[in-house]
Amino acid sequence: MSLRGTAALILALAVASPAAGRTLTVDDAVQLAIDHSLTIDAAEFGEQRAQAEATEALLQFFPKLNATASYTRLDPVPYVEFDTSEFLGGDTGGGCDDIDPESLPDFFTEEMARDFCEMMMGWFAMDTGDSAEAQRIEMGRADNYAVGGSLEQIVFAGGALHQSRAASMDMLRASTEQVRLARHQTAFDAEQGFYGLVAARRATAMTRESVELVEAYVTDLRNLSEVGMASRADLMAAEVQLSQAKLDDLRMAHMARLAETNFRVMLGLPRDEPIELEMDETIPVDELPRERDALVALALTRRPEVAAMNHTLDGMKHYSNAAWASWLPAVVVLGNLNAQNPDYSAQPEWMFTANLTAAVSWSIWDRGAALQKNRAARASMRQLEAQRDLLAEMLDVEIEAALSSFDEAVLELEVAQGGLEAARESYRLEQERFQEGVANNTQLLQSQTELAGADMAVLQAETQMRISHAALRKAVGVEPEVTR
Repeated sequence: MSLRGTAALILALAVASPAAGRTLTVDDAVQLAIDHSLTIDAAEFGEQRAQAEATEALLQFFPKLNATASYTRLDPVPYVEFDTSEFLGGDTGGGCDDIDPESLPDFFTEEMARDFCEMMMGWFAMDTGDSAEAQRIEMGRADNYAVGGSLEQIVFAGGALHQSRAASMDMLRASTEQVRLARHQTAFDAEQGFYGLVAARRATAMTRESVELVEAYVTDLRNLSEVGMASRADLMAAEVQLSQAKLDDLRMAHMARLAETNFRVMLGLPRDEPIELEMDETIPVDELPRERDALVALALTRRPEVAAMNHTLDGMKHYSNAAWASWLPAVVVLGNLNAQNPDYSAQPEWMFTANLTAAVSWSIWDRGAALQKNRAARASMRQLEAQRDLLAEMLDVEIEAALSSFDEAVLELEVAQGGLEAARESYRLEQERFQEGVANNTQLLQSQTELAGADMAVLQAETQMRISHAALRKAVGVEPEVTR
C-alpha cells in the first residue's frame, strides 16, 4: 500500500473511532459534585465572613490608634489693624504725649493709652511726617501644618466585649456546620443522580432490546401470515405489543436524557464528553444500628443541622448577655499627641502637646434599649429552641422513612430476584413450546414481556436500595469520603 493510502486509512480509523470518554465510579461522582458545587462555595464564603467577624470581635480588646495630618494655606493671613492717629489727637500729631482723652475707649486711661502707643511705636517703623498711619499685626502664618495621633483602649465594657467575642465564635462554628450540611446534601444528590442514571441507562437498554425482539417477532409473523401459517389476529396482537414497546422505549430514553443532563450539570461535565458509569455490583450493607431510636440519637449528635442550631442558640445567649452588659459603665483610656507648625507664638517651629484621659461612661437611662435588645435576643433563643425541637421531630420522620425504604427495598429485591428466575424459566419453556408448535406467538410475546418486567423490577429494587442506603447515611450524618 502506498504512503498516501496508509495515511488515508489511519485518518479514516481515527475519525470512525469513538472519542475517549471518562469512566466514573460513584465516589468519583461525589468528588466532582462537591468540587463543582456552588452551594458549598456559598456556604464557605459564609464561613469566611463569620471568621472575619470573629476576628473583628477579638480585635476590640486591643487599642485603637488614629493618626491625622493637615496642611492649611491662609490667604490672607488673619490680622489686627490699629490706627494710632486717634490716640495722637487726630491729624495734629505730636507723639505719644499728645493724646485726646475723648477718643479713648471707656476702659482706657491716658496712661494706658500712652504705654500702648509707645509699644506700638517701638514695634513699627513710623513715617517722619506729622501724622501717624494705621498699622497691621498679622495673627499667624500663611503656611500651617499639623499632625496628631490618638490611642484609645477600652479597659472595661461591662463584659460586652467578651460576650460579643463568644457569640461570634458560636456563629463561626454554626457556619462551619452549614458547610458540612452543604457537603452532605451535595454528596447525597450526586449518589442519587449516579444510581438514577445507571438505572435509566439500563432500563433504556432493556426497552430497546424488547423493541428489537418484538420487531423480530412481528417480522416473522408477517412472513408466516403471508403464507397462511399465522393468523391475522396474532399479527395484530404482535403489532400492538410492538407499539407499546416503542412507546416505553421513547419514554425511557427521554427520562435517561433528562437524568444525564442533570447529572452532567451537577458534576460540571461538558455536554459532549462521553461518560461511562462503573458501579460496584456489591449491594450496600447497612453498617449502622438497626434500631430507630439508636439512629435518632446518633443523628442528634452527628447531623450538621443540629450542630449548627446548637451553636446558633449558644450565640444568641451570648448576645443576650452582651445586651445587658451594654447598660453597665464603660472605662476608656484616651491618649493624644499633637504637633503643629507654627507654634502658639506664630513662630515657624514645631510645638508638641500631649494629654492622657481616663473616661467613665455610664448610660443611666437609655430609654429601655438594653432591655428591649435583651428581650429580642431571648425571643430569638426561644424561636431557635422551638426550631430545634421541630428539627428533632423531622429527623425522626426522615430516619424512619429512610430505614423503612431501605428495608422495603431489601425485601423487594429478594422477591424481584425470585420473580426474575421464574420469568426466565417461563420464557425458556414458552420458547420450547413455541418451537414444538404447542404455544403461539402471543403466548411467547407475553412471556417475553413478563421477563422484561421482572428484569426491570430487579433493577428498580437495586436502585432503590442503593439510594435509600445513601439517604439513611445522610439522615444519620455520615461524612462523605471526599478530600475537599
